[in-house]
Amino acid sequence: MKPYLGYVTVAFLIGGCAHVQRSAPPLVLENTGTEYPTMCMLMQADGNLVFRGGFAFYSPAAWRRTDKDTLILTLGGSEPFPSDVFREQLPKHAGGLLSFDEKRREITYRFNDKSEFLNFGNYYFYRVADCHAQ
Repeated sequence: MKPYLGYVTVAFLIGGCAHVQRSAPPLVLENTGTEYPTMCMLMQADGNLVFRGGFAFYSPAAWRRTDKDTLILTLGGSEPFPSDVFREQLPKHAGGLLSFDEKRREITYRFNDKSEFLNFGNYYFYRVADCHAQ
């Protein structure tokens, strides 16, 4: 009886490995370098947000959706929250900006599959396949 249990355990472990799924590639938003080097936001499938080439001082950061049209970024790090920049952008809803919450360090955007860009800190980030920032 004990050897049978061993075979079942090995078969289960091997079968379980066959069902391991790869994580989805990140959504990449890029601001192509103009007066500053290229910067990217990499939105990982697990909700982590990685800044590359700029804004790394807001790490660790996170992202989430409340529905298919609403994207919320939560800034980490110890850098002060850029309230003045978002306060200036908010009346124009520039780049999909809907609101911000300084205490929660959250920025809410209208951002869906049809959105062309996201305006973060007066930098326009466009969807790209790969990040070109260093």
